Amino acid sequence: MAWFSPIGKRNPAVLRRAAGGLFVAAAIVFASLSGFLRTVDDRLAELRFQTQSIAPTGDVVLVDIDARSLAKIGVWPWPRRLHGDLLRAAERAGAARVAFDIDFSTVSTPEQDRAFAAALAETRIETFLASFVQADTVAGRTVRASFPIELLLQNSWPAGVNVPVDGDGQVRRFPFAIDANGETLTSMPSLLADREAGPGLLGIDYAIAAERLPRVSYVDLLRDRVAPESLAGKTLIVGASAIELRDLFDVPVSGIVSGSTVIALATESLLQERALTFLATPWFVLAGMAFIVFACAVRLSSRYAIAALVGLAVTAEMLALYLQNGHAIVLETAAIHVLLAACSIWVLFREFGLRRVRLWIARTQAANSQSVLERVLDDGFHGVAILNERLQVTRINREALDLLGLESANRLDELPAQIGQHVADIVAAFERGEGAGKPAVHVLHFATGAERVVEYSIVPFWLSGFADRPGETSGDIVYATLTLRDITERQKAHDHIRFMALHDSLTGLGNRRALEQALENILSGPTPDGGVALVSFDLDRFKAVNDALGHAIGDEVLKETARRAQETLVAALLIARTGGDEFTAVVPAASLQTARFLAASLVEAICEPFFLSGHRIGVGTSVGISWWDGQAATVTSLMRHADVALYRAKQSITEQVVAFEPFMDGDRLERLKLEEDLTQAFENNEFRVVYQPQFCLSSGKIVGAEALVRWQHPERGFVSPVDFIPVAEEMGLIHRLGGWVLDTACREAKGWPLPIKIAVNVSAIQFETGDLVAAVRQALDLSGLPPERLELEITESAFVEESDGLKAIFDELLAIGVSLALDDFGTGYSSLGYLHRFPISKIKIDRSFVMDILTSNRAIAVVHSIMALADGLGIPTIAEGIETPEQAAMLRLSGCDDGQGYLFARPIEGQAVVEMMAGPSLAAPTMLAAAG
Repeated sequence: MAWFSPIGKRNPAVLRRAAGGLFVAAAIVFASLSGFLRTVDDRLAELRFQTQSIAPTGDVVLVDIDARSLAKIGVWPWPRRLHGDLLRAAERAGAARVAFDIDFSTVSTPEQDRAFAAALAETRIETFLASFVQADTVAGRTVRASFPIELLLQNSWPAGVNVPVDGDGQVRRFPFAIDANGETLTSMPSLLADREAGPGLLGIDYAIAAERLPRVSYVDLLRDRVAPESLAGKTLIVGASAIELRDLFDVPVSGIVSGSTVIALATESLLQERALTFLATPWFVLAGMAFIVFACAVRLSSRYAIAALVGLAVTAEMLALYLQNGHAIVLETAAIHVLLAACSIWVLFREFGLRRVRLWIARTQAANSQSVLERVLDDGFHGVAILNERLQVTRINREALDLLGLESANRLDELPAQIGQHVADIVAAFERGEGAGKPAVHVLHFATGAERVVEYSIVPFWLSGFADRPGETSGDIVYATLTLRDITERQKAHDHIRFMALHDSLTGLGNRRALEQALENILSGPTPDGGVALVSFDLDRFKAVNDALGHAIGDEVLKETARRAQETLVAALLIARTGGDEFTAVVPAASLQTARFLAASLVEAICEPFFLSGHRIGVGTSVGISWWDGQAATVTSLMRHADVALYRAKQSITEQVVAFEPFMDGDRLERLKLEEDLTQAFENNEFRVVYQPQFCLSSGKIVGAEALVRWQHPERGFVSPVDFIPVAEEMGLIHRLGGWVLDTACREAKGWPLPIKIAVNVSAIQFETGDLVAAVRQALDLSGLPPERLELEITESAFVEESDGLKAIFDELLAIGVSLALDDFGTGYSSLGYLHRFPISKIKIDRSFVMDILTSNRAIAVVHSIMALADGLGIPTIAEGIETPEQAAMLRLSGCDDGQGYLFARPIEGQAVVEMMAGPSLAAPTMLAAAG
């Protein structure tokens, strides 16, 4: 140090220059060791690629295993015979070569491998199969070559497909050849471009437009959907492009591409003589350049030195662009740019000095921060105003002025009164050490009548003050920021959402949630005079109207019902739609009798005909009332009582309005117990099937039997089907019960000595919502019963939902071979249309007509009409409920074919049916006696 100090003291410029040289050298070394130079060189090369777009030769065509091909073929890995079929399709199209970027290193199935090998041998296309080198141990210290199986290599060439990946994860080079266990394996691009294998890597020119490479889908080529002229004489590369197959690589310019695309671009680079050569700047050249640049920078002024350095950088980059685009040479210029940048920094330090540079940087940062804040303030989505310690508006942006409807604002009192007072209160509280307030909402009313909802927040903060006038002292001062935003639309949306949450979208009435809230408010408030009636009502026959005339008309009926309810129940606190056609009103009334009167008025209003879209529609209603007079009650109990009363009203024949009474809860509980017992009946095997024989009224011979379900409960005893079948239908158990009856009846009938028909009743609900066809097929398959012996008895209610779906079910049943009987004919929705549109094979006369046939002329007329209709259509008839010989004789004389009833036999067990068949006819003597 002794020899250096005198020089430094005599000539400080020498020290500055030496320090500058060391700084430049250190910058280059650091940039190199940190990988910065490599990153910059790669980025610059990519930018140069983007300055031109080179068209592919068109000699290389990609055959993509894409998502569409995967979807069409359906499995993966594909059977190897498909690749053989692809080779044959390529040969038919005239392709010259086919390269498969697919792993064939393991054996598939013998027949699949032989099929692919046969195609390789039979086609005259030069074929290349992918080979690669991979780690052979977990540690990866040894490698092994993976070649296609020997059977496939007999008529194909192995081609290397290994690619090196750079440190940033991108692929920029492709080997000419790879070392495969001591042997040289030529890479696929080298083979496809007819280049000799050699050491080293070829640089891929990504100026060649990857998106312009010719492509066809694998499945299109496989099925000959590609024009032959587009493939004639071409090289095909078959590879995976579907994302799910994960054969993807990151490359410059194009981003993520398939492995086959990388191979195609490398091949194109060789075919177009565009294989890139990477030329790094030698260190001695860089050192010499650094010396010259540094020497010139020392002798030139800072302005000219900076200009010269920038000019050198531009010149170097233009030279690199020329070499890369014109001669496929990638000149690595990052070191040159780092050198020039370091020299520029040294020149600036020399010009300004360290302190001045720091001051300049600080001022620049402050100015930039101020500019950013001003820009944020002026261009922000929110309105902002800043107030000083005197509550004067020092800054307010245009958004705030527009929100408040002002042209300008300099004082607090120019702001809306509520907001201004709120600002003053918050600032005063802040000065006292209290916390800041929460955001508030203010509704602005303008002279035009418009309204705007503004949400605003006030945030006070301390600033360090200073004395800027004589007599003033410095100290902390309070500023405040007022932030405003327009939430008018949000408030409208919130109000709309709240409305939708509490209202029915179709009728505009309240919904169940609104009803519950209203009842909660009533129960928690003062007891009203008299009381409150919860009036629940629904529409009768609405489903039939909805299905017959369509949902649009059904919606109009609901809206008109809501309107009539509002007009009738004017005093209602709330009317809500609680279900499809169910409504509930909360009505204050002086007494329960008054509530009954209002409910009766409602029934009268709704029962008036509806005239909608040219239709005259009649619907009825049933009403249930739950009365509350201030006694202890809950929302749940009131609503439940109204539902129970409504259920009673719907079940009643005479009463359309029913008020809840305590004993009804017992009926409700009994119904729930019946539902529970019905569910358990399946588990406890409490159901059984009995049969009522059917006889020919002329010969007295047994011709069939009707299967009837019976329920023997351990505590209830015998439960009538009239009681439990409707419950099973409502619970959805009818499908399970009906299927069980079908299975049992078919199984037992299969063992009977005579091949008579077995009739099984089918609920209309089984047609509407169940899979009746599947249940019938199952019963026939399990039992082995011939389909022609099974007869399904259906009631006319099944035809209310007449539709294409219903006809399709009938067609399927008819195709199976079963027959269909129309049960209880004449008691339901009778229509001659059903008889000729649907394949009815038998008409069953209801017992109500049989019972009165000896005493009622009307019953006789109905029976004669049915007989005439059946005779005209060629449909047999059967009468049920025959109890006397005289009834049987009258029916036989009227033309009825068959009959059943207590006259012949009560419902009996299956074994009894077998015994009856084995004995003499029981009906013939009775019938003959009656006839005599």
